[in-house]
Amino acid sequence: MIGDEINTLIIGLGKIGCGYDYLDSFQLNKPESSKKIITHARAVSVHPSFNLVGAIDYNLKSCEKFYSIYKKPAFKNIDEFMQKITCRIDMVIFAVIPQNQPALIEEVIKKINTKILLIEKPLATSLEEVHRIRKICNLNPNLIICVNYIRRYLPIVNKWREIILSGKIGRFIYGNITYGKGLLTNGSHFINLAQYWLGEFENYKTLKKGLKYEEFDNETSFVLKLKNCNSMLNINSIGGHNLRAGEIDLWFEGGRICWLNNGNSLNFWSRESPKNNLETYDSLSKDPEVHFTEINKSQYYVLESIYKYFHENKKNILPCPLDSSIKTMELIFKAL
Repeated sequence: MIGDEINTLIIGLGKIGCGYDYLDSFQLNKPESSKKIITHARAVSVHPSFNLVGAIDYNLKSCEKFYSIYKKPAFKNIDEFMQKITCRIDMVIFAVIPQNQPALIEEVIKKINTKILLIEKPLATSLEEVHRIRKICNLNPNLIICVNYIRRYLPIVNKWREIILSGKIGRFIYGNITYGKGLLTNGSHFINLAQYWLGEFENYKTLKKGLKYEEFDNETSFVLKLKNCNSMLNINSIGGHNLRAGEIDLWFEGGRICWLNNGNSLNFWSRESPKNNLETYDSLSKDPEVHFTEINKSQYYVLESIYKYFHENKKNILPCPLDSSIKTMELIFKAL
């Protein structure tokens, strides 16, 4: 049983582990004190229900920077951590490059008696390694595994999921995802979000295999088809122009949802009937409803979802469990 405070270890002190918001001031256990909460270290530190025990990173400078900000010990590997820290570890967060993730997950499961794993995306750099992670995790069926597709944990995203699933805006008709900076690295966020909102997709057609990104990623354009109907979702890469992009644009019978330029707001245009007898087609409202996403506090909402799952008798679902992320990876690797 997890106590009131969830003792947490972070493995990896790069950008998402510690770097993105390290210049912003904060107060311990006070989420409102931090302008941004977009790293794991910041989220664990400001969330009053989590206790940051320490971190692991082979890079000495990263460990020193982490200690200077959070005043918690950092170690070069798991064995050194185990020798120095003897308290209960409830959750381990992985914030390492995907090439290293499968082996580290296996090592943690063997050496640390923890209850929750929060794993960064992408899970791995090949479908074989993705399935290896699943096999490793299945050895401990009581282990709770979440994947850090951050949008799925945001309250506004879950609100719109309820609206879509209720049928209030009708059936999904057609959509576009535009991304740049790697399909696994960046584009997978929006494919995973589309799956969360709309259901299961299947690969329909690969349009263009683009340039390589990093050593393991690619810029590929392809088409997905929603299962059991003919509604299509185009995945469009702008790779090759050194532009980062992240957008999702979905059309329904009752309106249009748009999350433009990975921004701070989500827009919805509702369907409207003609205002005169001359027009025979319905149109979208002139001005959209604007809903703020709070994506600048995304990692806080990840932890909040995990906490509620354990302390409200598991009434709340985990927005992004391992199997859901694996389905995203399977779609992507079939298109590559």
